[in-house]
Amino acid sequence: MNRSRFLTKAEILLKGHILNWPWRGHLERRRVRGSVTAKAVGSYLDFLIPAIKANSGACLSGKENPGEDRSQTENQPERIFSIWLQGQDRAPKIVQACWRSIRANCTQELVILDADSLPQWIDIPGFVLEKWESGKMRPAHFTDICRLALLYKHGGLWLDSTDFVSAAIPQWILDEDFFVYQSGNTLKGSYSFIQNCFIRGRKGNYLTKAWLDAVLEYWKNEDSVIDYFVHQLIFKKVIENDPVAASVFDRMPKVCQDVTHELWFGNGKNPFDESEFRKMTGAAAFQKTEYKSSLAINPPEGSFAEKVMNMY
Repeated sequence: MNRSRFLTKAEILLKGHILNWPWRGHLERRRVRGSVTAKAVGSYLDFLIPAIKANSGACLSGKENPGEDRSQTENQPERIFSIWLQGQDRAPKIVQACWRSIRANCTQELVILDADSLPQWIDIPGFVLEKWESGKMRPAHFTDICRLALLYKHGGLWLDSTDFVSAAIPQWILDEDFFVYQSGNTLKGSYSFIQNCFIRGRKGNYLTKAWLDAVLEYWKNEDSVIDYFVHQLIFKKVIENDPVAASVFDRMPKVCQDVTHELWFGNGKNPFDESEFRKMTGAAAFQKTEYKSSLAINPPEGSFAEKVMNMY
């Protein structure tokens, strides 16, 4: 590898925390910390470049198909995929509410998978299963792999189990071969380049496969994540080093993720207001929530969060 894990972590600690002067504003400190992290982790991930370029070279030489045949996929019914590894009956209340919102507003079939049903839909490499089952790979990063495998093999949309949908998926997204939201400037993880909680990918899409291959290459060599957002930063590394993948990405509309976090993270505790709800949910295809905080477990009475959890 080009760079040690110790050196990467040390640089993030020194430049992103210790020398990130406390008199800077909160958002400025977060920006600096994110910039340092993205640069350090990006350098660490350089060990993936040979494999990324090899895949791209195979495509450019005609040994692999650079993309899906839309004539064979655009008339097929598409699905929305979501995962709760423990089984959907054991999902928290907010997750159940998000799935209800999808069923209420989307025409696509919602397929909710768990640890037992996943092998019926995708082939999961043995080394991935071993690292997940042994605890080396966190469930979130295991599902990072599964979502890409599902979209590449079957096509459709990936929605996190905490994505709350208030209207049908816009046609402009469905018309795209590939789409993800861009990371914003104010949210935690803004340095991640993209978000991965909502992915549109047609069956056989080249960029989906290039991303999946790079993620698998990472886990062949690693037993843990160098950063929580490594999945997204690997995507960036693919775009930077695979011209075929970059061409797919260049055609994709660029939309900031910030509008998908307004309802829950910006206003979840506030008293519910119908007009504000319509304004916020009208700005994006979905609103991201979460299931671990007190807001998700015991939302204030009459709040946006409580309303969302009991909707549909």
